[in-house]
Amino acid sequence: MTKNRLYLVLTAGRGPVECGLAVAGIQKRFQEYLKANEIQYSIVSQKKGEIRGALETIQFEVFSDNVERIKPWLGTIQWVCKSPIRSLHKRKNWFVKCHQVVHSDGINIHPSEVEFQTFRASGPGGQHRNKVETAVRLIHRKSGISVTATDGKSQAQNKKKAWAKLYAEIEKVNSDALRLESADKWSSSIEIERGNPVKVFEGRKFNEKR
Repeated sequence: MTKNRLYLVLTAGRGPVECGLAVAGIQKRFQEYLKANEIQYSIVSQKKGEIRGALETIQFEVFSDNVERIKPWLGTIQWVCKSPIRSLHKRKNWFVKCHQVVHSDGINIHPSEVEFQTFRASGPGGQHRNKVETAVRLIHRKSGISVTATDGKSQAQNKKKAWAKLYAEIEKVNSDALRLESADKWSSSIEIERGNPVKVFEGRKFNEKR
C-alpha cells in the first residue's frame, strides 16, 4: 500500500527575526491561494519564532494531484518592508524559502509481526453473530497498535477490514513522525538565496507585487 504525500515547507531558515514575521504573513497569503483554487490542505506542524507573531517554519500537506498549481510558490520569496521591530535598521528586504517534498509511504507488515485474535461481537446482528467469534482484533507487536473489526457478517470480512485499519494506523504514526522530524531539519539546514524571488510581497499587509 503505497501513496505519495506532497508537503510544502515555508521557512525562515537561519534568517533574522524579521524573516519569521515574513513567514507568518506569507503563509496566510498561501492559504488564501489554496482556498481560492479549491486545493485541499492541512497544516501539519509549525514552529513559533523568537517574537510574538513570528513563525520559523510552517509545514503544509497539500492534497492535490496537480503539482503544477503549487510551483509558482516554490523558491525564494521576498518581503519588502521596513523592520517592524528595529526602527533604526536600514534593511527592508527579507527572504524566506518555500520548499516542496514528495514522500512515498511504503508500508510492509509481515504477518509474523501481528497477533491475531477473534472474539464474539456484541450488539445487533442476529443470533449467529452472538454465537460465533466473527469479530477480529489485530495487534502490531512492534508498535503496540491494536485495531478491531466487528461489523462484518463473517470472520473473513472482519479480518480484511482489520488489516486495512492496521495499515492506516501505522501509516499515520509513521507520517506524523516524519513530518515533525523533517520540519526541523529543513528549517535548520536550508540555505536561502537572496536573489531572483518567485514572489514579492510588500508592506505589513503583505500585498503581492505584480
